[in-house]
Amino acid sequence: MIKNILLTLITTVITLFFAEYILRTFFSDYLYTGSHARSLYYSYPNLTMTKDNKTIHYQPNSPIRSVAVYFNQIEYDTHHYANNFGFLSDENYTKENKKGVLFLGDSFTAGVGSLTPYIPKLNKKYKDINLYSMGVTGTGIWNFYSTLNTFKDKLNFDTIVVISISDDLRRHSWYPDNQNNALYFCFDENVTSHTCKNPQKTATHITLEQDSSTLLKRDDIYLYKAYNILKTKYHNRHKPKRKVRKNVLLTNLHFDKVYIKKIKELADKLHKKVIFMHIPEKQEALANEYRCDIQEYIESLGIEYHPLLTEYHFDKSMYHKHDGHPNDKGYNQISKIIEDILKLK
Repeated sequence: MIKNILLTLITTVITLFFAEYILRTFFSDYLYTGSHARSLYYSYPNLTMTKDNKTIHYQPNSPIRSVAVYFNQIEYDTHHYANNFGFLSDENYTKENKKGVLFLGDSFTAGVGSLTPYIPKLNKKYKDINLYSMGVTGTGIWNFYSTLNTFKDKLNFDTIVVISISDDLRRHSWYPDNQNNALYFCFDENVTSHTCKNPQKTATHITLEQDSSTLLKRDDIYLYKAYNILKTKYHNRHKPKRKVRKNVLLTNLHFDKVYIKKIKELADKLHKKVIFMHIPEKQEALANEYRCDIQEYIESLGIEYHPLLTEYHFDKSMYHKHDGHPNDKGYNQISKIIEDILKLK
Protein backbone atom coordinates (compact mmCIF):
# COMPACT_ATOMS: atom_id res chain seq x y z
CA MET A 1 0.00 0.00 0.00
CA ILE A 2 2.70 2.49 1.05
CA LYS A 3 4.84 1.46 -1.92
CA ASN A 4 1.93 2.11 -4.28
CA ILE A 5 1.35 5.55 -2.76
CA LEU A 6 5.05 6.43 -3.03
CA LEU A 7 5.18 5.16 -6.60
CA THR A 8 2.11 7.23 -7.50
CA LEU A 9 3.62 10.29 -5.80
CA ILE A 10 6.97 9.92 -7.56
CA THR A 11 5.27 9.34 -10.91
CA THR A 12 3.12 12.44 -10.41
CA VAL A 13 6.11 14.61 -9.51
CA ILE A 14 8.07 13.38 -12.53
CA THR A 15 5.05 13.96 -14.79
CA LEU A 16 4.57 17.50 -13.43
CA PHE A 17 8.29 18.19 -13.84
CA PHE A 18 8.26 17.18 -17.52
CA ALA A 19 4.99 19.02 -18.10
CA GLU A 20 6.53 22.19 -16.63
CA TYR A 21 9.63 21.73 -18.80
CA ILE A 22 7.54 21.30 -21.97
CA LEU A 23 5.42 24.36 -21.18
CA ARG A 24 8.49 26.53 -20.53
CA THR A 25 10.26 25.30 -23.65
CA PHE A 26 7.46 25.33 -26.21
CA PHE A 27 4.78 27.64 -24.78
CA SER A 28 6.83 30.38 -23.11
CA ASP A 29 5.45 33.06 -25.45
CA TYR A 30 1.87 32.08 -24.65
CA LEU A 31 2.37 31.73 -20.90
CA TYR A 32 4.59 34.77 -20.35
CA THR A 33 4.43 36.81 -17.18
CA GLY A 34 2.90 40.25 -17.50
CA SER A 35 -0.02 42.06 -19.04
CA HIS A 36 1.79 43.09 -22.25
CA ALA A 37 3.85 41.15 -24.76
CA ARG A 38 6.30 44.01 -25.27
CA SER A 39 7.99 46.62 -23.09
CA LEU A 40 10.56 49.15 -24.30
CA TYR A 41 13.06 51.04 -22.15
CA TYR A 42 15.21 54.05 -23.12
CA SER A 43 17.82 55.85 -21.12
CA TYR A 44 17.27 59.53 -20.41
CA PRO A 45 17.93 61.90 -22.11
CA ASN A 46 16.95 60.24 -25.38
CA LEU A 47 15.03 62.09 -28.09
CA THR A 48 14.84 65.85 -28.55
CA MET A 49 14.18 68.45 -31.24
CA THR A 50 16.14 71.19 -32.98
CA LYS A 51 15.71 74.75 -31.70
CA ASP A 52 13.13 75.50 -34.38
CA ASN A 53 11.05 72.52 -33.13
CA LYS A 54 10.98 70.93 -36.57
CA THR A 55 13.48 68.06 -36.59
CA ILE A 56 13.61 65.11 -34.18
CA HIS A 57 16.96 63.58 -33.32
CA TYR A 58 18.72 61.98 -30.36
CA GLN A 59 20.15 64.08 -27.55
CA PRO A 60 23.55 65.20 -28.93
CA ASN A 61 26.75 64.01 -27.27
CA SER A 62 25.05 61.47 -25.04
CA PRO A 63 24.97 57.69 -24.52
CA ILE A 64 21.73 56.03 -25.62
CA ARG A 65 20.61 52.76 -24.08
CA SER A 66 17.72 50.78 -25.54
CA VAL A 67 16.18 47.64 -24.04
CA ALA A 68 13.36 45.55 -25.53
CA VAL A 69 11.55 42.98 -23.38
CA TYR A 70 9.22 40.46 -24.99
CA PHE A 71 7.28 37.85 -23.07
CA ASN A 72 9.36 38.55 -19.96
CA GLN A 73 12.63 37.93 -21.78
CA ILE A 74 15.32 40.39 -22.90
CA GLU A 75 15.22 40.62 -26.70
CA TYR A 76 18.08 43.11 -26.90
CA ASP A 77 19.94 45.49 -24.60
CA THR A 78 22.12 47.90 -26.57
CA HIS A 79 24.39 50.82 -25.70
CA HIS A 80 24.96 53.34 -28.49
CA TYR A 81 26.19 56.93 -28.63
CA ALA A 82 24.62 60.04 -30.17
CA ASN A 83 27.21 62.32 -31.77
CA ASN A 84 27.41 66.11 -32.03
CA PHE A 85 24.48 66.21 -34.50
CA GLY A 86 22.34 63.87 -32.42
CA PHE A 87 22.54 60.68 -34.50
CA LEU A 88 23.77 57.23 -33.53
CA SER A 89 27.47 57.30 -34.34
CA ASP A 90 30.62 57.30 -32.24
CA GLU A 91 32.15 59.81 -34.67
CA ASN A 92 31.18 63.49 -34.90
CA TYR A 93 29.94 64.86 -38.21
CA THR A 94 32.00 67.62 -39.83
CA LYS A 95 31.84 69.44 -43.14
CA GLU A 96 34.77 67.88 -44.95
CA ASN A 97 35.81 68.56 -48.52
CA LYS A 98 35.17 65.09 -49.91
CA LYS A 99 32.30 63.02 -51.26
CA GLY A 100 29.47 62.15 -48.93
CA VAL A 101 26.22 60.17 -48.70
CA LEU A 102 23.44 61.31 -46.38
CA PHE A 103 21.17 58.48 -45.15
CA LEU A 104 17.66 59.49 -44.06
CA GLY A 105 15.42 57.07 -42.21
CA ASP A 106 14.00 55.68 -38.98
CA SER A 107 15.27 53.06 -36.52
CA PHE A 108 16.18 50.70 -39.39
CA THR A 109 18.61 53.37 -40.58
CA ALA A 110 19.87 54.16 -37.10
CA GLY A 111 20.55 50.46 -36.46
CA VAL A 112 18.27 50.04 -33.44
CA GLY A 113 18.53 46.52 -32.06
CA SER A 114 22.11 46.00 -33.25
CA LEU A 115 25.27 45.77 -31.21
CA THR A 116 26.92 48.39 -33.43
CA PRO A 117 25.07 50.69 -35.89
CA TYR A 118 25.94 49.48 -39.38
CA ILE A 119 26.33 52.75 -41.30
CA PRO A 120 28.96 54.22 -38.91
CA LYS A 121 30.75 50.88 -39.11
CA LEU A 122 30.60 51.06 -42.90
CA ASN A 123 31.87 54.64 -42.77
CA LYS A 124 35.07 53.52 -41.05
CA LYS A 125 35.66 51.02 -43.83
CA TYR A 126 35.74 53.65 -46.58
CA LYS A 127 38.08 56.57 -45.89
CA ASP A 128 37.52 58.46 -49.16
CA ILE A 129 33.81 59.09 -48.57
CA ASN A 130 31.66 60.18 -45.63
CA LEU A 131 28.56 58.10 -44.88
CA TYR A 132 26.25 60.08 -42.59
CA SER A 133 23.61 58.05 -40.73
CA MET A 134 20.62 60.27 -39.87
CA GLY A 135 18.04 57.72 -38.82
CA VAL A 136 15.79 58.35 -35.82
CA THR A 137 13.55 55.76 -34.20
CA GLY A 138 9.79 55.98 -34.77
CA THR A 139 9.93 58.75 -37.36
CA GLY A 140 8.44 58.88 -40.84
CA ILE A 141 8.94 60.59 -44.20
CA TRP A 142 7.97 63.96 -42.69
CA ASN A 143 11.03 63.86 -40.41
CA PHE A 144 13.27 62.58 -43.20
CA TYR A 145 12.48 65.75 -45.15
CA SER A 146 12.90 67.97 -42.09
CA THR A 147 16.27 66.36 -41.30
CA LEU A 148 17.49 67.02 -44.84
CA ASN A 149 16.29 70.61 -44.70
CA THR A 150 17.89 71.21 -41.28
CA PHE A 151 21.34 69.77 -41.98
CA LYS A 152 21.69 70.36 -45.74
CA ASP A 153 24.15 73.23 -45.32
CA LYS A 154 26.16 71.70 -42.49
CA LEU A 155 27.64 68.77 -44.41
CA ASN A 156 29.12 67.99 -47.81
CA PHE A 157 27.29 65.21 -49.64
CA ASP A 158 26.57 64.19 -53.21
CA THR A 159 23.85 61.59 -52.71
CA ILE A 160 20.76 61.31 -50.51
CA VAL A 161 19.65 57.78 -49.64
CA VAL A 162 16.19 57.35 -48.16
CA ILE A 163 16.09 54.07 -46.23
CA SER A 164 12.42 53.40 -45.59
CA ILE A 165 10.13 50.64 -44.42
CA SER A 166 6.48 50.58 -45.52
CA ASP A 167 5.24 51.87 -42.17
CA ASP A 168 7.34 55.05 -42.52
CA LEU A 169 5.17 56.05 -45.45
CA ARG A 170 2.05 56.55 -43.34
CA ARG A 171 3.36 57.60 -39.93
CA HIS A 172 1.87 60.78 -38.52
CA SER A 173 4.14 63.53 -37.23
CA TRP A 174 4.86 63.72 -33.50
CA TYR A 175 7.35 65.25 -31.11
CA PRO A 176 9.08 63.65 -28.09
CA ASP A 177 7.81 64.39 -24.60
CA ASN A 178 9.62 63.01 -21.54
CA GLN A 179 7.48 62.99 -18.41
CA ASN A 180 6.49 60.67 -15.56
CA ASN A 181 9.71 58.69 -16.03
CA ALA A 182 8.78 57.73 -19.59
CA LEU A 183 9.13 58.78 -23.22
CA TYR A 184 5.92 59.76 -24.99
CA PHE A 185 5.22 60.42 -28.64
CA CYS A 186 3.05 63.53 -28.64
CA PHE A 187 0.75 63.92 -31.64
CA ASP A 188 -0.27 67.53 -30.89
CA GLU A 189 0.33 70.14 -33.57
CA ASN A 190 1.45 72.72 -31.01
CA VAL A 191 5.04 71.71 -30.24
CA THR A 192 5.58 74.62 -27.85
CA SER A 193 2.74 73.56 -25.56
CA HIS A 194 3.81 72.46 -22.09
CA THR A 195 1.04 69.85 -21.88
CA CYS A 196 0.76 67.00 -24.36
CA LYS A 197 -2.92 66.38 -25.11
CA ASN A 198 -2.45 63.29 -27.28
CA PRO A 199 0.40 61.30 -25.70
CA GLN A 200 1.36 57.78 -26.61
CA LYS A 201 3.69 56.09 -24.17
CA THR A 202 6.56 54.58 -26.09
CA ALA A 203 9.19 53.61 -23.54
CA THR A 204 9.92 53.70 -19.83
CA HIS A 205 13.10 55.40 -18.67
CA ILE A 206 16.00 53.24 -17.54
CA THR A 207 19.42 54.22 -16.26
CA LEU A 208 22.60 53.40 -18.15
CA GLU A 209 23.80 51.14 -15.35
CA GLN A 210 20.55 49.42 -14.34
CA ASP A 211 20.63 45.64 -14.38
CA SER A 212 18.25 44.56 -17.15
CA SER A 213 17.15 41.56 -15.07
CA THR A 214 15.35 44.03 -12.76
CA LEU A 215 12.98 44.73 -15.66
CA LEU A 216 11.68 41.17 -15.60
CA LYS A 217 8.79 40.15 -13.42
CA ARG A 218 8.86 37.17 -11.08
CA ASP A 219 8.08 34.10 -13.11
CA ASP A 220 5.20 31.95 -11.85
CA ILE A 221 4.96 28.22 -12.32
CA TYR A 222 3.83 27.65 -15.89
CA LEU A 223 1.50 24.81 -14.93
CA TYR A 224 -0.35 27.22 -12.65
CA LYS A 225 -0.60 29.82 -15.38
CA ALA A 226 -1.77 27.22 -17.88
CA TYR A 227 -4.43 26.07 -15.44
CA ASN A 228 -5.70 29.63 -14.98
CA ILE A 229 -5.83 30.20 -18.73
CA LEU A 230 -7.81 27.00 -19.29
CA LYS A 231 -10.14 27.86 -16.41
CA THR A 232 -10.79 31.33 -17.82
CA LYS A 233 -11.50 29.91 -21.26
CA TYR A 234 -13.88 27.35 -19.73
CA HIS A 235 -15.88 30.04 -17.92
CA ASN A 236 -15.98 32.23 -21.02
CA ARG A 237 -16.93 29.50 -23.47
CA HIS A 238 -20.53 30.75 -23.76
CA LYS A 239 -19.56 34.38 -24.39
CA PRO A 240 -19.91 35.59 -28.02
CA LYS A 241 -16.64 35.49 -29.85
CA ARG A 242 -15.07 38.82 -30.70
CA LYS A 243 -14.24 39.38 -34.33
CA VAL A 244 -10.49 39.37 -34.86
CA ARG A 245 -9.02 41.33 -37.70
CA LYS A 246 -6.70 39.15 -39.72
CA ASN A 247 -3.12 40.30 -40.02
CA VAL A 248 -2.96 40.50 -43.79
CA LEU A 249 -0.68 42.46 -46.06
CA LEU A 250 -2.25 45.67 -47.34
CA THR A 251 -1.23 45.98 -50.98
CA ASN A 252 -3.16 49.26 -51.29
CA LEU A 253 -1.60 50.91 -48.23
CA HIS A 254 -2.07 54.68 -48.39
CA PHE A 255 1.25 56.43 -48.18
CA ASP A 256 2.51 59.97 -47.72
CA LYS A 257 3.40 61.31 -51.18
CA VAL A 258 3.85 64.93 -50.09
CA TYR A 259 7.14 64.63 -48.23
CA ILE A 260 8.67 62.20 -50.72
CA LYS A 261 8.06 64.84 -53.38
CA LYS A 262 9.47 67.56 -51.08
CA ILE A 263 12.67 65.55 -50.58
CA LYS A 264 13.12 65.26 -54.35
CA GLU A 265 12.37 68.95 -54.94
CA LEU A 266 14.88 70.01 -52.27
CA ALA A 267 17.46 67.57 -53.63
CA ASP A 268 17.03 69.05 -57.11
CA LYS A 269 17.68 72.54 -55.75
CA LEU A 270 20.82 71.22 -54.07
CA HIS A 271 21.79 69.27 -57.23
CA LYS A 272 21.92 66.01 -55.28
CA LYS A 273 20.99 62.51 -56.43
CA VAL A 274 18.22 60.68 -54.53
CA ILE A 275 18.06 56.91 -54.02
CA PHE A 276 15.11 55.21 -52.29
CA MET A 277 15.85 51.86 -50.60
CA HIS A 278 12.69 50.05 -49.56
CA ILE A 279 13.65 47.73 -46.69
CA PRO A 280 11.20 44.89 -45.99
CA GLU A 281 9.54 44.76 -42.60
CA LYS A 282 9.69 41.43 -40.81
CA GLN A 283 6.18 40.33 -41.83
CA GLU A 284 6.83 41.41 -45.41
CA ALA A 285 9.98 39.31 -45.50
CA LEU A 286 8.03 36.30 -44.20
CA ALA A 287 5.27 36.80 -46.77
CA ASN A 288 7.72 37.81 -49.52
CA GLU A 289 5.44 40.72 -50.39
CA TYR A 290 5.39 44.44 -49.65
CA ARG A 291 2.34 46.01 -48.01
CA CYS A 292 2.27 48.76 -50.60
CA ASP A 293 3.31 49.26 -54.19
CA ILE A 294 5.16 52.57 -54.40
CA GLN A 295 7.62 51.92 -57.20
CA GLU A 296 5.66 53.66 -59.96
CA TYR A 297 5.21 56.86 -57.92
CA ILE A 298 8.80 56.96 -56.65
CA GLU A 299 10.23 56.50 -60.13
CA SER A 300 7.80 59.06 -61.60
CA LEU A 301 9.57 61.66 -59.42
CA GLY A 302 12.90 60.74 -60.95
CA ILE A 303 14.08 58.89 -57.85
CA GLU A 304 16.12 55.70 -58.21
CA TYR A 305 14.03 53.01 -56.46
CA HIS A 306 15.32 49.75 -55.00
CA PRO A 307 12.80 47.21 -53.64
CA LEU A 308 15.28 45.26 -51.51
CA LEU A 309 12.78 42.45 -50.91
CA THR A 310 12.77 41.52 -54.60
CA GLU A 311 16.32 42.49 -55.50
CA TYR A 312 18.02 40.77 -52.53
CA HIS A 313 17.46 37.95 -50.07
CA PHE A 314 15.67 38.44 -46.73
CA ASP A 315 14.33 35.82 -44.33
CA LYS A 316 13.24 35.53 -40.69
CA SER A 317 16.76 34.67 -39.50
CA MET A 318 17.70 38.29 -40.24
CA TYR A 319 15.26 39.69 -37.67
CA HIS A 320 14.94 39.42 -33.91
CA LYS A 321 12.74 36.59 -32.69
CA HIS A 322 9.90 38.82 -31.49
CA ASP A 323 10.99 42.37 -32.24
CA GLY A 324 10.47 43.70 -35.76
CA HIS A 325 13.96 45.15 -36.14
CA PRO A 326 16.75 43.34 -37.97
CA ASN A 327 19.36 41.59 -35.87
CA ASP A 328 23.09 41.90 -36.57
CA LYS A 329 22.80 39.39 -39.41
CA GLY A 330 20.04 41.45 -41.00
CA TYR A 331 21.93 44.71 -40.63
CA ASN A 332 25.02 43.08 -42.15
CA GLN A 333 22.88 42.16 -45.15
CA ILE A 334 21.63 45.75 -45.48
CA SER A 335 25.22 46.98 -45.19
CA LYS A 336 26.30 44.72 -48.06
CA ILE A 337 23.35 45.95 -50.13
CA ILE A 338 24.40 49.56 -49.57
CA GLU A 339 27.92 48.72 -50.74
CA ASP A 340 26.47 47.05 -53.82
CA ILE A 341 23.98 49.81 -54.77
CA LEU A 342 26.41 52.67 -54.11
CA LYS A 343 29.23 50.70 -55.72
CA LEU A 344 31.55 51.39 -52.80
CA LYS A 345 35.09 50.10 -53.26
